[in-house]
Amino acid sequence: QLDSWYVILNGTVEISYPDGKSESLCMGNSFGITPSLEKQYMNGVVRTKVDDCQFVCIAQQDYWRILNHVEKNTHKVEEEGEIVMVKEHRELDRSGTRKGHIVIKATPERLIMHLIEEHSIVDPTYIEDFLLTYRTFLTSPLEVGNKLLEWFTVDSLRDKVTRVVLLWVNNHFNDFEGDPAMTRFLEEFEKNLEDTKMKGHLRLLNIACAAKAKWRQITLQKPSRDSPLFFSLLGGSDKGFGIFVETVEMGSKAAEAGLKRGDQIMEVNGQNFENITFVKALEILRNNTHLSITVKTNIFVFKELLCRIGQEKNGIPHIPKIAEKKNNRYSIPDMPGDVEQMFPREKGNKKMKANTVSGGRNRIRKILDKTRFSILPPKLFSDGSVSQSQDDSIVGTRQCRHSLAIMPIPGTLSSSSPDLLQPTTSILDFSNPSDIPDQVIRVFKADQQSCYIIISKDTTAKEVVSHAVHEFNLTGAPETYSLCEVSVSPEGVIKQRRLPDQFSKLADRIQLNGR
Repeated sequence: QLDSWYVILNGTVEISYPDGKSESLCMGNSFGITPSLEKQYMNGVVRTKVDDCQFVCIAQQDYWRILNHVEKNTHKVEEEGEIVMVKEHRELDRSGTRKGHIVIKATPERLIMHLIEEHSIVDPTYIEDFLLTYRTFLTSPLEVGNKLLEWFTVDSLRDKVTRVVLLWVNNHFNDFEGDPAMTRFLEEFEKNLEDTKMKGHLRLLNIACAAKAKWRQITLQKPSRDSPLFFSLLGGSDKGFGIFVETVEMGSKAAEAGLKRGDQIMEVNGQNFENITFVKALEILRNNTHLSITVKTNIFVFKELLCRIGQEKNGIPHIPKIAEKKNNRYSIPDMPGDVEQMFPREKGNKKMKANTVSGGRNRIRKILDKTRFSILPPKLFSDGSVSQSQDDSIVGTRQCRHSLAIMPIPGTLSSSSPDLLQPTTSILDFSNPSDIPDQVIRVFKADQQSCYIIISKDTTAKEVVSHAVHEFNLTGAPETYSLCEVSVSPEGVIKQRRLPDQFSKLADRIQLNGR
């Protein structure tokens, strides 16, 4: 008689049936009873095929109860007699205050539509999860893009659509870089933001695109020097811009290699193209039969270039800037004065030690509220009397050489955005980096709860302990706690060492295999 349902954690088993057939099951597969309370009997023989087979065993009563309970908590959404979405009721805590429905499956069309619907408190990362997984059930990202453009025309949906696009660009910019159709989608979306005068959103989009664009290598072979390039160029240092690809002939080798409209050419055969005249650039491209071209997507500066050319055609003279720095890169359009008002410089020149992110969150949230929109996740920490961050520039308008976190720190973002903490050093510019708390560390408790703390290089382990005790609402005195580094060796040995109270340069000293 069978009394359990088994899931294989490790190893392989073989089931031989009375009719002579057999099947092999490996890690992740299951066998045993069906979810009912009736007596059930084994059909055939189960043999382990390797040493150290391990199983999770669920008793019949429990297996039936769990599946039955899930069925009761399932809500099915029907349209025209067909089930289009299935939601499951979840409770995140025993008090029952955080409960709601989470989407577990739906038709592709319904999943896309759910992007702009109100999301449950128990499903806050639906958009990130969708953007990570859509490629497994949609044939083209344009199915999502076209719907978003359609919904953008509806006033009440405009902010929600913009939030989806910003998260998409920030988390998965490679979806746009390698696809000309998605590049056109971004151009059209940017034009819509411009037409509707959503300047704050437009700047956030510009920043995200400039920060996320990666250099790509494209190799082209020409039969001879006189052979056509199959793409046209714009720009040049004589116009105050880099060299940009204006058009690429459909079906040509250049298009097949991945070159597309709006790409900025950074190098050709090792020669820098960031500060080169148009004539010189064209000469190099035409006089070589083997072209190793380094490009990056820079669609918004390309649009500024088109705008400049349009103004010159209409007889509006361009007044060049005085004393451009040699190392300036045109990665985003020049920030106008109102950006200074959105992200104000802090007056004074106070030396800072440490500020918790949760304190700075309120300030950052208020700044972003001016754009009628927030990309910050729901409030995670208790903000009781936490000190305010004294510098708002962490949002992302000036340069910090060692910055670990430029965009707002993800408190409850899903794991689909691992690159939110990557450095984006080409955007920001602090006048005096030494006075800025320019690093962020994550501190864990033994129960795996964690918090983010902004520090400077001089912040000591003792000060971090004090802030962490406050963040975690611990009742004991800070002196009763210590900061430790836990690391794991290649052999899997876990080591823990207590850090001295005056230990500083914490972010620089942490190992890749430790926390």
